[in-house]
Amino acid sequence: MVQRIVATEKTCLVVVELAPQTVVESHKHDVDQLGTVVKGQVVMVIAGEQRVLVAGDSYRVPAGTAHGARVLHEPTIVVDSFAPAREDLRKIFEQQNAPKVRAGSG
Repeated sequence: MVQRIVATEKTCLVVVELAPQTVVESHKHDVDQLGTVVKGQVVMVIAGEQRVLVAGDSYRVPAGTAHGARVLHEPTIVVDSFAPAREDLRKIFEQQNAPKVRAGSG
């Protein structure tokens, strides 16, 4: 799984690349999630309801709702947004985009 993250203090956007047959175990978080399948097919289970989503389909996961996914037979890309921003993803974004300190400068 590859995640490209863009975040502010209020919102977070994540482009997720998933290999065929990837399983995202059921989990919850305390922020709202909206997503769109950009490429491929994924089986999403949200609050116990299972749906097969294809490119162009969108989904909504209210805060505190159990959800998981299983990618079908082709590479899949989804774009997720979280509001307010998930703190764990915001921290990853900040770490990845922190100014680089070069050895010997200064």
